[in-house]
Amino acid sequence: MTENTAPAKVSKKKKIKFALFTLLFLLVILIIVSEVLLAIFHYQSSYDKLEGMELHPAKWWQCDSVSGPRYVANQLTKRDEEFFRLKNENWYYNRLKTVNNEGYFGKKDFVQLPANNDSLRILVAGDSFTWGASADIDSSYVEVFDHEINKIKPAVIWNTGIPATGTNHALFTVQKFLPLQKSNYVILGFYVGNDFGDNLIPFDDIIFYDQAFCFNYYDYDKEFKPFKISERGVVKKATGSYPMAELNFFQKILIRSRVYTFASELTDKILNRLSGRKQRANEQEYKMTKNYLKQLNDYVKSNNAELIVMVIPASDDIPKKEIHYLNVIKILKELSVNYLENIDQFSNDDYLKKGGGHWKNIGHIKAGKSLANYFLKFIEEKKKHNTP
Repeated sequence: MTENTAPAKVSKKKKIKFALFTLLFLLVILIIVSEVLLAIFHYQSSYDKLEGMELHPAKWWQCDSVSGPRYVANQLTKRDEEFFRLKNENWYYNRLKTVNNEGYFGKKDFVQLPANNDSLRILVAGDSFTWGASADIDSSYVEVFDHEINKIKPAVIWNTGIPATGTNHALFTVQKFLPLQKSNYVILGFYVGNDFGDNLIPFDDIIFYDQAFCFNYYDYDKEFKPFKISERGVVKKATGSYPMAELNFFQKILIRSRVYTFASELTDKILNRLSGRKQRANEQEYKMTKNYLKQLNDYVKSNNAELIVMVIPASDDIPKKEIHYLNVIKILKELSVNYLENIDQFSNDDYLKKGGGHWKNIGHIKAGKSLANYFLKFIEEKKKHNTP
């Protein structure tokens, strides 16, 4: 006699448990794989960022509302030299050694020239690109420009470029030094990568630390009005986490996860986009930048000088011009400001892949030579128009 054995029925409850266990198992595998991939691509967790922060203000830096942000001459230490050498950034150390008494890059102080001096007087303003970031001494675009111009005609060129600043700071330095230099020309290096964003924040509380970290002790609210933040707020803004001492046991575990940090940052970006905050921020950046450029142009003209803007593209603009690049060109045309576009001369190989994405020496040299060619043609055309 054959006995029929029917398969045992699996209860609905067990099916649900199995499905949940399977999903949990797959989720764990996905997180582990994601952690490994993010580690391979050197993505930093909030913990990594916290570990890398050293909040000891550098002696070679000062910033206040009266004199603005600036370097301090003769304050470098042996520790600074060793740090920059280990980071393979000797260029940074050498530039910090080349600071005048006004706090800007240069071997000479900004001293008023005699009235009978007939040299061209050119005041240059801008951010880290203009300061000379990532360039060896004598290779930054301003130094190359200086060399090329002085081969043709005697010129006194002052560089007031300071890292981590925008057009609002350029306006500040021009108003400060144009009357002293009696400038004939003002050249602004406008970096499309971050100058729009920098124009939302004041520049009177920028702090550099020993390891060349730079933080602005400002943030802005929902209406894009700037407000002061504490050191605690700076840590949160820079790392995505408050200081370790304030975290509980569970939070200390979470911030070590690259996946958690990535998910948090991605969530913030999505929420900003969905809420329209990103779009409103772009609109405010455009408005403030246009306002500062107008003030700068008006001030330069009122002092019988000429403003020239060199548009500095980000590496992302090389294959295709991004929105910030297009916006600054639009503003300059609307304000009838003289400007130079030399984007066609650059390739992605001219930019560093880290540390702010600045030009390598070759990028600076290309920019300096193209600026010199543009400037010499500009003054020749002006001479023709002024000749009876």
